[in-house]
Amino acid sequence: MSRCPKLDYESHSSFGNSGDKYICKLTGKKMDSDDTKVKHVCKSDSDDEYKKCDIYDRYA
Repeated sequence: MSRCPKLDYESHSSFGNSGDKYICKLTGKKMDSDDTKVKHVCKSDSDDEYKKCDIYDRYA
């Protein structure tokens, strides 16, 4: 699985991932842990899929 190196994780709960967020370190944008953009772009099954993200391309 490919993961964007600019993606950080913010945990708010010790049980489950309710309220947890993924954060783009380049833009500061916060995304829910179940956000489809995180699943299909930032943590993709395809190698380097995250490089297609407009945020990554703009700030890389």
